[in-house]
Amino acid sequence: MCFHLAATAAAKTLEARFDAMFPESNLFEPSEEFNAFAHPKLPVITANKSDQIELFNWGLVPAWVKDKAMADKLKKATLNARVETAFDKPSFRDPMRFKRCIIPANAFYEWQHVPVGSDLGSARTDLGSARTSINKIKYKISTDQEVFAFAGLWDSWKDWTGFSILTMPANALMARIHNTAKRMPFILAPENEKKWLDPGRIKLYDLQELMVPYPEEKMSAEPTS
Repeated sequence: MCFHLAATAAAKTLEARFDAMFPESNLFEPSEEFNAFAHPKLPVITANKSDQIELFNWGLVPAWVKDKAMADKLKKATLNARVETAFDKPSFRDPMRFKRCIIPANAFYEWQHVPVGSDLGSARTDLGSARTSINKIKYKISTDQEVFAFAGLWDSWKDWTGFSILTMPANALMARIHNTAKRMPFILAPENEKKWLDPGRIKLYDLQELMVPYPEEKMSAEPTS
């Protein structure tokens, strides 16, 4: 899953990297760590405004939601979306067709669960019984790109415009780190970013070629406090 990310790039860096203007850059303060559960506003580029960087809240609320109570519940449940089922889920199926986006980032954070007494470098993925004492090791994960792009979805409800980050089965590196669920965020290869935003791709088979885990050899992970 992906609930913590680093977005430290300056506005000019983002504009140059994605060939897009950032009109509200004065409203965005880069940070080493954003927590999804606080619903921060982060830079997003959408398919229908691919030449512009906008600020959306983390947490998608579908346009069909009827009331605030449901909206508040859903925005916490839609921080991530599974790429395997997004075309079928009511909250995500229309955004998968018509409201895809990318979310720039410099890194993200994930926790490895290690039984107490295990060697960190060879931690078991079988965590044993519920009574096993567990250490949680926080990792900062980067890629070979200074700024990369998560694949995401967005939607608007009243005055709330929010996004979800898509996730997928983990590559070997992320399976060792995220050893409870063995998942990772969907990071786009640079050459696939415009393809992901292509409004002409509206069916699953139009997007399947893009839905591949980022190569582990192009990622690095380091424990952090």
